Amino acid sequence: MKTPDYPLVIIGAGAAGLGASVKAAELGIPHLVLEASHRTGGRGLTEFLENGVPVDLGCHWMHCARQNPFVPLAEQLEFEYERSNPVHQAFVNGAWGEGATAAARNAYLESVETAACNAYHSGKRVSIWDCMEQESPHCGWASYWLSLMHSNDPDQVSVSDMAEFDDTHEDWPLRQGYGALISANGEKCPVRLNTPVVEINWRSDQVRIVLSDSEIATNKVLVTVSTGVLGAGDIKFTPVLPVWKQRAIQDLPLGNYNNLFFPLTPGALLDAPGAIGYAKDDVFAAIRVRPFGDDYVFVTIAGRFAWWLEKQGENAASQWFEDVLAEIFGDSVRKELGRFRASAWGFDPWIKGAYSSTVPGSVEPRKVLARPVDQKLFFAGEATSLREFNTAHGAWKSGQDAVQAL
Repeated sequence: MKTPDYPLVIIGAGAAGLGASVKAAELGIPHLVLEASHRTGGRGLTEFLENGVPVDLGCHWMHCARQNPFVPLAEQLEFEYERSNPVHQAFVNGAWGEGATAAARNAYLESVETAACNAYHSGKRVSIWDCMEQESPHCGWASYWLSLMHSNDPDQVSVSDMAEFDDTHEDWPLRQGYGALISANGEKCPVRLNTPVVEINWRSDQVRIVLSDSEIATNKVLVTVSTGVLGAGDIKFTPVLPVWKQRAIQDLPLGNYNNLFFPLTPGALLDAPGAIGYAKDDVFAAIRVRPFGDDYVFVTIAGRFAWWLEKQGENAASQWFEDVLAEIFGDSVRKELGRFRASAWGFDPWIKGAYSSTVPGSVEPRKVLARPVDQKLFFAGEATSLREFNTAHGAWKSGQDAVQAL
């Protein structure tokens, strides 16, 4: 048997892959990171609007801040972040809502969480939707908010994802961008970009990783790609993965979650609320105006609506958001808007969605997805995190934990 090219190969240079690489370096493990895309960061992606303002097309908030390892990393790199969670002023069917609306919405969300946790602890694996008072006037807003939390709509998500998530309710956005922070902390990692993996052959004692033009021999592989990529069969496994592993992948499908942006002319919307809870008929949206005092406005959409709008194309998404802003602020706001930008995670070929949700009826798929196969194939990523899934820091920690374990 020939000497392996590397003792460890990590597939994917998102937060999980970079976190794993940093830990491997700390432990003195020679390794290589293979990334199919032209960049690192995965679902963390910071780009710039035409006015030079950095914005996150992917993850933006450092969730669970008191236990988030990116918070001290942000401080070391002098990234600016906000510590307070905004209160969204309601704009419902063409009129500003009363101040009590936000409190009533939050109270309803808390009742849903209580009902979902009670169902979970009684052994039920029903959907979150099954635990919602569907006649409530706040049900639509809560469904939208839950789609942001899970990237799928509440009828598609098991109560286990609400009950098992360790939420400290500290969500701190980064002015310079979360994607920029993730990539900055992976700058020293040995990443080979534009290198999609075609096949992982783990039939013999050594694992052969087949690329388009070469092969790499290794002792152990850490797979950190999304369940969207795994479920689509974009990487061939030889032999095929065990049925229990395939089932875990199927039970953790990715939803969708997109951010839409307009730069603003300097001084525009200075007196507008910083956070707006928009609702019209069955469409709901959380809008942020001039975050950190910078000249832009953005809206976040998720679940089925995000899939639908993404499929309509960028022009349709731009028109929808512009019309929403005109409804709130009047037609004059249109001339204050610059060049539209948006994410489109559903059509990203190397990710295929936002983040994972446990399907109703499934039992512990995250734990199963994280389980090694034959002590040669290891798995990490937000979908494998047991308490901090759907987050960049959960993905980072999962990569570090997997390297520590193997």
